[in-house]
Amino acid sequence: MENQDLIIQEKIKKREKVDIIIAYILIAILICCILFVVYLKFIKEDNSSNDNQNEYVVEHISLGVLANNINNNLNSKYTGINATASENSIAISYGDFLYNIKLINNELEFNMNNDNKELSEDIYKEITTSICNYYSNNVDGCKNSSNAIVFGENITGIRFVNNIMYISVINGITPTDIISYTEETIIDIDNTNYELVLNNITISNIEVSMEDVNIIISGNISSEGNITVKLYNIDDELLGEKSITGDDNFSITFDYDDKLNIDSIKKYSISVE
Repeated sequence: MENQDLIIQEKIKKREKVDIIIAYILIAILICCILFVVYLKFIKEDNSSNDNQNEYVVEHISLGVLANNINNNLNSKYTGINATASENSIAISYGDFLYNIKLINNELEFNMNNDNKELSEDIYKEITTSICNYYSNNVDGCKNSSNAIVFGENITGIRFVNNIMYISVINGITPTDIISYTEETIIDIDNTNYELVLNNITISNIEVSMEDVNIIISGNISSEGNITVKLYNIDDELLGEKSITGDDNFSITFDYDDKLNIDSIKKYSISVE
């Protein structure tokens, strides 16, 4: 009888051990299930959310890069110019000249300062060139297109509202390969997107600035030469001409008079000897 009781007790102990093991296994399975549900509910959702956010993030040139390019590329002409970038704007100072260019909806809002028109033009040309080159990797073509910008005329990457210039930072202006002329050519007064190659001398980076009292034609010259600029009316009739000797760059100024004025000047030509 006692042997039978011992056998029964042994069986009970074995069953208890089995039950305990099964209970631990079930608890472990339950914990794994809970952890798996937590992973699906929170961690994976967060990752998916981040993936979706990254999918719609638009990468564009940073304001810091634009500020650095202004400092590096304009400092030789405007010693002491300083551009600094914040999260949503570029602040530019040059002497008493202060400029704040705001970033609004992926566009830089640029207000022309007519009190210092040349500096303002150089700033927006540097900005548009930098953005264009960031997307196209064609700095010469971008410079050509920037120099050809007519303030107030919309083009790809630039629009105007009430004489305020909005420059897109998510797509640049279209780079233009420069046209090269090998003989004196009469050009529309607002066209500077070309270079002139005469007598083994190259004239480039041509600019035309029509001021209130005069017109200025300037550019770079590859070697010393005698540059002649002629101005014409709409019918290609000569209004005036001037010559100057240059070895690096040149600038020729025509003062207005009754015959030669802002309304009559429609074309020009450049030659070099």
